[in-house]
Amino acid sequence: MLERVVAFFNFRDKVRKSLILFERRSYVKEELPESNLIDCSLGQNPFGFPKELLKEIDLGAIGIGGYPDPYHLRLRKALVERWGGLFKEDDVFIGAGSMGCLEKINKALMREGVTVLGYLPQFTEYISEVEALGGVYDSIMLDESDGFRFNSEKLLSKLSKEHILVYIDNPNNPTGQVIPIDEIRLIVERAMRLDVVVIVDEAYGDFMDDENSALTLNYPNLIVIRSFSKGFGLAGLRVGYAVIKGEEVKEFYRKVNLPFEVSSISEEIAIKALKYKSFVEESRVLIRKIKEEMIASLQRKGFCLSYTHLDVPIFLLWQKGINLYDYFRERGILCVKGCDFLGLDSSFVRVRVPPQIESFLERVGFGF
Repeated sequence: MLERVVAFFNFRDKVRKSLILFERRSYVKEELPESNLIDCSLGQNPFGFPKELLKEIDLGAIGIGGYPDPYHLRLRKALVERWGGLFKEDDVFIGAGSMGCLEKINKALMREGVTVLGYLPQFTEYISEVEALGGVYDSIMLDESDGFRFNSEKLLSKLSKEHILVYIDNPNNPTGQVIPIDEIRLIVERAMRLDVVVIVDEAYGDFMDDENSALTLNYPNLIVIRSFSKGFGLAGLRVGYAVIKGEEVKEFYRKVNLPFEVSSISEEIAIKALKYKSFVEESRVLIRKIKEEMIASLQRKGFCLSYTHLDVPIFLLWQKGINLYDYFRERGILCVKGCDFLGLDSSFVRVRVPPQIESFLERVGFGF
């Protein structure tokens, strides 16, 4: 039997100062939900992944006994082809999900006291990463009375040379709204004149039209992040990618990048998944239909909803005076707590569209 050595060891004085009082804010919980819950929580394609993919995977041919291609050349080439040459293979960096790419950027840029500009509500995990590394998250609060609709003028009025970067998630998490590419362009151009980096996180980007992607833009200060987790329904593989067209930004990303970011199996499945763009399009049609019906039903019950786009499978819901997470949990529906998003409280929840709406509406049909 192993014995644990009990002795004093001062680790606290050795860690980064920003971690001493830091408390991670996250909507990912260490718990197993009950089997009878309708899962409307984590952001993924409610219809899973293209099932035909399973027939194409030959584990023996992949060679899982050896290391994967350290820099994932085949996947990078496939992504260039998928996007019709909007960028070069040299512009693409593969990461362990979109968060893996964001971590690399923070590794290069974050230090004690630097300031990142964003808006609220926004993707929680990135804010936590900035703060864990000693950064300060400066933000504008979107207007609740306007459904938290994105306001580029308000963001631009706050942007200054004091910011090391601007973080924009498009579509936005948690509202599910799509920010028009013209507004993104204005922000990137203004930031470029101030020597500020702009990250456009398009983790949910497969649920908006290609023409609205920041991948269509060409600016040296722009970094675009994408993922296979949402539209293609491959969250378990942890495959994401960053597209960087600025040579200087690429130089420093390479310095903090690591080889073997994703497994051989994950890379092979991701390459094959790119052929199934029709699956994503079909999912968008189904999501739009279900989400439209959900919104109409919830509004009839007096709930408030964020400004959102129907193709994106998430939206923000609130009802003042109650704990809305508990309200849905009592009815067998698992959502994401609003208080896990900076700027929101327990009267909010983020809802992800379920694959079938009937059970959801039946359970919500009870009064307060």
